[in-house]
Amino acid sequence: MEDLQPICDAEQAAFCVELAKRLNMLRRQDHLCDVTLVTKDDKEFKAHRNVLSAASPFFCKLLQSDMKENREGIVRFEEISGAVMKDVLEFIYTGTVKVTQENSEDLIAAANYLFIPGLKTVSGRFLERQMTKSNCISTFYFAEIYQCDELITNTRKFIHANFASVAEMEEFLNLEAKEVERWISSDEISVAVEADVFEIVLKWIERNKSERKASFEKLFGHVRLAFLSRDFLFDVVTNELVRENLHCLKLISDAVKLSGFTSEKNLRQSPRKGLETRAIVACGGKYTFCYLPEKDEWKRLADGLTARNQGTKMISYGDQLYSFSLTLPFPKAERYDPVFNGWSSLDLSSARSGEVAVVRGEIYAVEVDISKKKSTIKRYNVERFSWQTMLSSREGCRENSCVIAAGNHLYVCGGNLGVECLSKAERFDTVANKWEEIANMQQKRGRAFGVATEGKIFVAGGRETPGFSFHVSYLRTCEMYNISTNEWQFIESLKVPREDGSMVCLKGALYVLGGTCNYGGSGLIVECYDPTEDKWIEKTTIPVEMISEDNKDTFTGCVLKLSKGVLDKLHVVKK
Repeated sequence: MEDLQPICDAEQAAFCVELAKRLNMLRRQDHLCDVTLVTKDDKEFKAHRNVLSAASPFFCKLLQSDMKENREGIVRFEEISGAVMKDVLEFIYTGTVKVTQENSEDLIAAANYLFIPGLKTVSGRFLERQMTKSNCISTFYFAEIYQCDELITNTRKFIHANFASVAEMEEFLNLEAKEVERWISSDEISVAVEADVFEIVLKWIERNKSERKASFEKLFGHVRLAFLSRDFLFDVVTNELVRENLHCLKLISDAVKLSGFTSEKNLRQSPRKGLETRAIVACGGKYTFCYLPEKDEWKRLADGLTARNQGTKMISYGDQLYSFSLTLPFPKAERYDPVFNGWSSLDLSSARSGEVAVVRGEIYAVEVDISKKKSTIKRYNVERFSWQTMLSSREGCRENSCVIAAGNHLYVCGGNLGVECLSKAERFDTVANKWEEIANMQQKRGRAFGVATEGKIFVAGGRETPGFSFHVSYLRTCEMYNISTNEWQFIESLKVPREDGSMVCLKGALYVLGGTCNYGGSGLIVECYDPTEDKWIEKTTIPVEMISEDNKDTFTGCVLKLSKGVLDKLHVVKK
């Protein structure tokens, strides 16, 4: 007996195609057909039981049952027309069909009824190719009715990606309130700013205000107020529908209170995906840049009003950036508004020298008066542009200390008293309004910098010797404080020794930038910490030459939320 030799894939495919053609020819010639399909317009089509049963679970079950259709060999359809049945049989027998604008939806309905997923997919792809901003809503709901999974997924993506435009179309404006709520509650919708969602709700209400205004409160609850600018929130309050609703007014009040929080853990809602991006902002002299780590891209923001000097601190408060230079005799501060891409000056007439940080939505400063051997904790009132004294005491009385906010506390680490740098660390409880002792750092350091994240404090750089000697060596060392265990430990050192730099945390990653360096180091280098290998790596470089040759004007930075709309308007800076 000869061995059976397998045929190649191409030959097998050709054989199947030829077989399908012959079977279809037999059907058209009514040869060996054993079942008749009768459509709603009384058109009759002959077919083969075995072919229908192999192609469709509907026919398979029906033609093996004890039902009249099986016994008589006649199956009647009240839902399918003759023209559609002709195309369905063509697909069953040949695997191909001509899908048009006229028959696409009917083919999907028939395929869904007869359980022919291949036909449903082919017809759904045709509808997807015909999709526009003006018909995508109806296409989506049609796909849901007939369970076209692929079409549902791709149509939803299209609507999300083009939501701002889709929401202006008649199909969207004619939706019921529950469907509008369904769309605006999604994390995925693409809008330039969250304010666009509020405007979309208003436009939908205005289409039939007398009937739709009753749905405003529920829809307004899906506007993510915490991600609106403070100025826009105040504008929202003036809206008639908001003013008349106490619940909506309370939501706005809560959002204003939370606008100073830098962590989304404290917010009732999360930001929409793609709406806003957290970027690292670096300021030096009058220059302001932002860095997007995911794209490894720098963009230029508006220049500051005045050159920042050494010791300038940057903080993110709400949706704006604050630059504080509290060194005497002329303390100054500026505020950057990303909506307008511009800076404005702030009155700091009551401020003395000190370090600033944001604790649970409030700006605090630790001001030091060495001559009187006391430190003063002050809180900044953003609305009144003034400082309020919280407590004066001997604790925390050190110059050039590193101040870091974590939880309810201000952590004051290192610094110097006279000619000696210290490893001392302590913290101020902003709720209890008192100082608390904590473990000292592993190393003495002044002019250090750090950040808090995930229950840990990180401090790096600085110097061990105060003064202005050209021979002072800046530190590379970095240490971590575990808040729960009250313990410090060294981690891998920085690549570039520096003082007065900035350490920021963005999406769980630590970055160090700016500051003053010596021995050929550059504060323009941005380092990123890899916790898995416990090492710092050079990530990028601030794309500008040092402002002054003697490095007095150094870069400092923080993390700021920038909307997609703002970022799209900024120019990329080549490194």
